[in-house]
Amino acid sequence: GVRVLLDGQGADEVLAGYHRYIHWFLQEKIGRFKFGAFRREKKLLRQHGVPFEWDFRNYVAAYFPSHVAIALEKKSFRKTLHHPDFSKDLTAQLKGKEWDGLHKPIITKLNDILYYDVMTKGLEELLRFSDRNAMAHGCEARLPFLQHEMVTFIFSLPPNLKIHQGYTKYLLRTAMNQHLPDEIVWRKDKVAFEPPQKMWMESGRMMDFMHESRKTLVSQGLLKAEVLNRKPQSKHAHEFANYDWRYLTAAQLMNPL
Repeated sequence: GVRVLLDGQGADEVLAGYHRYIHWFLQEKIGRFKFGAFRREKKLLRQHGVPFEWDFRNYVAAYFPSHVAIALEKKSFRKTLHHPDFSKDLTAQLKGKEWDGLHKPIITKLNDILYYDVMTKGLEELLRFSDRNAMAHGCEARLPFLQHEMVTFIFSLPPNLKIHQGYTKYLLRTAMNQHLPDEIVWRKDKVAFEPPQKMWMESGRMMDFMHESRKTLVSQGLLKAEVLNRKPQSKHAHEFANYDWRYLTAAQLMNPL
């Protein structure tokens, strides 16, 4: 009988909850010459076991953000252009179109990447999934973390209220400190929601389905014929080089059941 649900979408994008935001936060400290705060936060994040990458390229990105954005766009395009499974016809169509639909934002501060994820790329996809799932079951999903007044206010706040003392979503944690147990409020790990994609892909019927999907893409001149001789690889949803699931979905879009 439940018809209205509260959904937590948007909290990570607005309050910098994802670990991928860490290096942007640290780069802002470097770019603003706050070296003491940079060293302190970096040390605390490491102590809390928060995973993030940091090397000399991050120092370059802190001082030359526009150059880095262009370099990342070129890198992404080269990766697509030299994909081992793409046919010559497909790569020929891609050449000269490196700026079509490919965009890496210029990031000078943490709020830049948060705004990009909220307004341009990332969150809208999750919201579409959530909305369709709710409608499929006759429910209404409400999003308290995306009330526009609160989002506007949070974007006006400095970055140290979002990531501070080695914790992400610091403002939310302190707000809930007197209302929830410490093991919840000050939890250091982050576990993503992930479908059992690898298990699905390992079933015999799905293996056949993936092979037929490859055949569809080969027949359309998008993939090389050699991919039909390779056994499909079952991978988790967020695993690197998760090509077979993408081929399956692309073929389905071209030739729906």
